[in-house]
Amino acid sequence: MSKENRGVRRVSFLNWFFTLIVSILPGVNILFFIITIAAARNASKKSFAVAALVLSLLLLIAACALVFFFGDAFVRWAENLLKDVPAQA
Repeated sequence: MSKENRGVRRVSFLNWFFTLIVSILPGVNILFFIITIAAARNASKKSFAVAALVLSLLLLIAACALVFFFGDAFVRWAENLLKDVPAQA
């Protein structure tokens, strides 16, 4: 083992797999990232959680802004789209 890798704990494949699966669950991911930031013993896992939390919060803010500014336009578009669909018996 090289000098650079001494004392560094590797994160297993299953640990990363679990992290990625949980990170795609809406709502759960933000809570999971906060817990990971507080409890992670591995620096790479903690850095990933910080970056993912920042990205998730930015996307959440962008989605809320889009709904706030363009929500009525989206509703009108959806209503017009549904007018063209024939009624099913």
